[in-house]
Parts: sequence; C-alpha cells; structure tokens
Amino acid sequence: MSSIIAQNVILNPQGKVKLMKKNILFLLFFIFALNMGCSTKRAAKGKENRIIVVADSLLYIELKPQLTSIFEREVRTPWAEKSFELEFIPGRKLSHASIQHNVIMIGLLDKPDVTSKQIAQMLNPELVEKVRRNETYVFRKENPWAKGQLLLVLAGESAEQLQGNLKKNADYLFSIMHDKIIEKTSKTIYSRYEQTELADSLMQKYGFRLRIPHDYHFFQDIPQNNFVHFRRINPERWIYVHWVETDDPTVVLDKAWFFKKRAEIGRLHYENDVIVDTLYQFSETEIAGRWALQFQGLWENTKKVAGGAMKAFIFYDENTHRAYIIDIAIYAPSRKNKLVYLNQLEAIARTFRTREDLLAEQK
Repeated sequence: MSSIIAQNVILNPQGKVKLMKKNILFLLFFIFALNMGCSTKRAAKGKENRIIVVADSLLYIELKPQLTSIFEREVRTPWAEKSFELEFIPGRKLSHASIQHNVIMIGLLDKPDVTSKQIAQMLNPELVEKVRRNETYVFRKENPWAKGQLLLVLAGESAEQLQGNLKKNADYLFSIMHDKIIEKTSKTIYSRYEQTELADSLMQKYGFRLRIPHDYHFFQDIPQNNFVHFRRINPERWIYVHWVETDDPTVVLDKAWFFKKRAEIGRLHYENDVIVDTLYQFSETEIAGRWALQFQGLWENTKKVAGGAMKAFIFYDENTHRAYIIDIAIYAPSRKNKLVYLNQLEAIARTFRTREDLLAEQK
C-alpha cells in the first residue's frame, strides 16, 4: 500500500514558503485478479486522451456530470479543446477496453451489476473495509492488460459516497491522467537524439538544466536579463526560462507580479506579445518537487495578428534564492489539435532541475 501526498503552500510568520504535506487520499496498488485471456501484453492503442469508463449504465448516468467536469476540461488553444474524451462501455464489454490507453472502472460494494462484482474480486477484505469506512476509494494499476495502459478503479459503498469523493478530489484525479499523458509525451520526444551538451551548458552557466529534444534550437541567451529561450518550427513553439534573484519566496504567490514580469518579457523579447486578459486560469502544481503556481491562457500580438495557447510555471528555489518563470507557448493556426504541442512543451518544462536537484536524485 502507498499513499499519495499532496503539497499545499503555507506561510510562516517570517514569510517563508513551506510545503505542508497532507495525506488526502490513499492510492493503492493492488493485485489485478481478472484474466483477460492474453498472456502476452500488447502496446496500448487508440487515442491517448480517450478514457474508457466501465460501469453499470445507471451508475454512469448518475456520475457522468462529475466525471465530465473532472476529465473533459477545456483548454483554449485558442478554440476549446478537451483535455480528455470520455467513452462509456457496460461492464459486460470490459474486454473491449483491454487495449485502450486509459480505463476507469466504477462500482459499488455489494451491488449485483457486472462491474461491481468484478471490482469486488480485485479487493481483499482489508481494502473493502477501507472503502466502507470511506478511507479510500481510488485504486491504480499500471499496464493491467496492455503496455502503457493506466487503470483507475473507483469504488464506494454508495453513489453518494462516490460523488462526494469525486468532488473533493477532482483536481487530483485529473492530475493522475494528465501526468500520465505528460509521461508518455516525454518518452516520445526524447526517444531520439537529445541535446545533452546544450543541457549541460545551461547547468554550467546558470545552475539549472532542461532536457532539450533534438529538434529545438537555442534562440536567445541574454545573461543580463536572466533569460534563455528555445524554439522549434513546424508548427512554431517555444519555451523560455526567466529568473529573478530575490530573498522573498512569496513573490511566486503574487499573480500581479507574474503579470507584470510577463508583460515586461513580452515587450523586451517577444515584440510586444501580451496575455489575453479575459481567458486564463491559475492552479497549483509541482516542478521538480517544488510547489508551483501554474498559469494557463492565451497570448496575442495585435500588430502581427497572431496568438495562441500558453502556460507558465512560477516557483521559488530556496537554495539559489531565485524566483523562476518557465513559459511555454505555441503558434499553430493551421493545426487542428494544438493541445498535443502544448503537452510536448510541458514535458520539457517539467525536466527542469537545479544542481541540488540532481544531487538529491543521485542519493
């Protein structure tokens, strides 16, 4: 059994940012008991952002609004794209999900429907009691029937109990699926030649590194502005890192500070690109184990009549006393599915490491 730890930012009286670990739910790795009749696992196929939901039809109808709200989140690119697409199948057709990338099974204890019975076979008595006491309700299994597949099992004593857990942990459940997409994307973009010399040069010169895929080039390096910038074309996409030396870790909590810095960077380095100030949202995430403020929105350049999707990660490194902004953006007006390119950039951003990070990972 293993538990997932969430990290929340709190401030102590001295204004220092701390990470407070809070055990919000158990994510249990369990023995998968179903025999799908296949001894050799194939690679998962289909759309990587499709989630197959296996459940009793009446239970699915009851939970569908919440499941849709959690997983089919819209990302403006600038038009709305769904992060994931849900597809329902009844429990008797579970075998149809055996080759899909993402599967969610949902069942209730002591219910006679096919999926609930299948889930009952997976859980030992101890886990069943934890579900009854509402101590846990989500279980995870990697590669149950296919390589690269992720299975989540949601179990509850009642639909009302499940609805409550879905509501309380919506962001966390979404992050499980999103992190899996980023993990797969990372494997793809680094499957070929990787520019390790360029990454090492960042470490030697600035004390941090990013893993740079083979098809990105170093576009700008401006030491006096603490600014480095990488690009790729076809379609055009870019990532930059900017940092500010400061003893005040709370600046990364200040959304106004981010907007001011982003406007300054747009003016100095992006020919007056600006953030579209009506379509954006903030959330919390982690970068290399650090709490980070995540911005998601759109950029535009009215003079060039251009724009597109962007994300930014704002965080503080206590060892170097730096506030970092990692900004990613795309310009792909002729491409229908732009979210895939934004995910590629996020995969690069999440390879950020300082020298201390690398030393800690080696221990």
